[in-house]
Amino acid sequence: MKYIVAVGDQEFNIDVNREGEVIVDGTTYHVDIQGVGGGDSLYSLIVDGKSYDIFIDERDEDFLVVMWDGLFEVKVQDERTRRLAGLQRSPVAPVGEVLIKAPMPGVAVEVPVSEGQPVETGDIVVVMESMKMQNEFKAPRPGVVHHVRVKAGDRVDQDQIMVTIS
Repeated sequence: MKYIVAVGDQEFNIDVNREGEVIVDGTTYHVDIQGVGGGDSLYSLIVDGKSYDIFIDERDEDFLVVMWDGLFEVKVQDERTRRLAGLQRSPVAPVGEVLIKAPMPGVAVEVPVSEGQPVETGDIVVVMESMKMQNEFKAPRPGVVHHVRVKAGDRVDQDQIMVTIS
């Protein structure tokens, strides 16, 4: 099966047609991935004999991946879904209340917004530290901060709502 994978501004064409083999932009890799422990978010990934521990949090239409020394937002589409998405005339912005949730356990380091504050797309609403990395969570669209449910120094559980924007 062929997929188009977007990581930040980069896109990759990935072809998964044989067990244990993945072709990324024409280069073949031998890959094995296995779940680790009782949770369903931590994996052991072996690529051409090199081992990596990765954390994957599945979102509505994308994934949050923590590996190496970074946090990556990854959007995956199969060819058919990509073609159908191309038929849409304009992108659809989220409507209603937006929930900013913690993708993994951590500590809120900074919460630079307050209730009633207007925010624009891309404004930082929470900085969270997890796995010795700081991650910024940004407003996905313009709106007004409706609730702030964490403050700097608070421990945050996975999937805990940190900020709501309406």
